[in-house]
Amino acid sequence: MLTKVWEDPWIPTIPARAAKSLLDTRDPLLYVNDLIDQSTKLWKLDRLQALIDPADIPLILGIRPSRTYLSDGFSWSHTKSGNYSVKSGYWAARELSRPTCDPPFQGPGVSALQAQVWKLKTTRKLMHFAWQCVSGCLATYQRLSYRHIGNEKGCPRCGGPEESINHLLFDCPPSRQIWALSPIPTSGHIFPRSSLFYNFDFLFWRGKEFGIEEDTMELFPWILWYIWKSRNRFCFENFKEPPQETLALALREASVWKKANMKEATDPEPLARSVLLPSSAPRISECQIDASWHSEDTLSGLGWVLVDQDRILQLGLKSSRRSLSPLHAEIDSLLWAMDCLISLGITNGAFASDCSDLISILDNQEAWPTFAAEMASFRSLVCFFPSFSIRFLPRSFNTRADCLAKKARTQNSLFSHVSSSVPDWLSLAESLFPIS
Repeated sequence: MLTKVWEDPWIPTIPARAAKSLLDTRDPLLYVNDLIDQSTKLWKLDRLQALIDPADIPLILGIRPSRTYLSDGFSWSHTKSGNYSVKSGYWAARELSRPTCDPPFQGPGVSALQAQVWKLKTTRKLMHFAWQCVSGCLATYQRLSYRHIGNEKGCPRCGGPEESINHLLFDCPPSRQIWALSPIPTSGHIFPRSSLFYNFDFLFWRGKEFGIEEDTMELFPWILWYIWKSRNRFCFENFKEPPQETLALALREASVWKKANMKEATDPEPLARSVLLPSSAPRISECQIDASWHSEDTLSGLGWVLVDQDRILQLGLKSSRRSLSPLHAEIDSLLWAMDCLISLGITNGAFASDCSDLISILDNQEAWPTFAAEMASFRSLVCFFPSFSIRFLPRSFNTRADCLAKKARTQNSLFSHVSSSVPDWLSLAESLFPIS
């Protein structure tokens, strides 16, 4: 499939678009392949500068030219893998339908509350439910009416004018009674209040400042969930559950979950060791890799360290033109490390990375069409290794490769360094590389 320079969306912006021209007249049959030197497979910089807007040229130089030789080389730019998904399509459609000048957001930001949700000691289902609450996604009558789903906004239980999320969970008389009976102390001046954001702030953080025990505060996700369940039974089954029963069910489920997790935590320790140690302890002659990428920098940084029982055999750091994304940079770090080891005559193919997506790409290359060109390069390099393996390495155990990559990116110049020792300008104290 041939890509037209002025018509097809090949410039890697979000969303992708065609290139911008410097000229008043454009050749409609100019293809991207015409901008590539067929012998060197590098971009023809002189043609780019003569035809294309200078702002687009850095974006083009970040694309591997080999990508344009692939058949069916298009990918969906709104997912990391390049595969279309209904969720990403819905997101793209919403972005296109939004007015260019959105009205200013009014009200407190919820990002801190949303982030704290995933740190709760509860089930994933209840975390997701709490996230829906703080994000305004719970299907109360008021929220449904706001989205033009029905006209009724009133509370079905107490007849209040609006069933907002805060009203349902904290303000409705049955809910207030549940909180009053719960182990979490309540007061009209402290908790609960008429603000959903304040109430969640209290449950996440402020309650502990009032001396409430952590074990007591950890009960609230179950209380919220069973308030919601009780409300739904009233709406859809016409069953009015006494607040005492709702609270008893919530506390019982919280207790069962906590006991189950305490049992898992007290299981024999050797099993945990057998899982954790292989991911942290370096294997014999293992190459640990990392990349450094920042949207405001023009360069990416690549780093790798070849270790043998924590003894450094070789290392490399390199800066290059900024990759298309952080994940592209991670793949570039692997490809460069493989190329360096081949040049050094080292064919032990044991690698480690703290990027789980990189490992997923290598395990299922067809599912990530965005990286088709990189995978073609990988397949040409992996042939030089009699055996190849790559494992996930926690970031805390990959500090040396991370340091090299960051130092390379912040040098603000194109260079590469491969040696058994760090360069002179890299401080040994900062680099975590002890003198052997």
